[in-house]
Amino acid sequence: MVPSPVSLESATLVRDLLSVRRSVTLEQLVALLPELTWNQVFTTVDELSRRGEILLFRRGFTYEVEWSAARPKTFFCVG
Repeated sequence: MVPSPVSLESATLVRDLLSVRRSVTLEQLVALLPELTWNQVFTTVDELSRRGEILLFRRGFTYEVEWSAARPKTFFCVG
């Protein structure tokens, strides 16, 4: 198994911030986490969104990052 390029610290910082703020732009996230570089934030957001832990939306010319628990789960019934 290939280790994830995302550090536990950066993932925890992003998760903790989004659990409180729920939704921020990518640029706001970078500004709110001065202890991380832009590349660390980007890599962490990419990895967490691929895992389904957070959601990433394109809003015009910016990107919005959202805590996935903020959206209700949708269930489908096939029958």
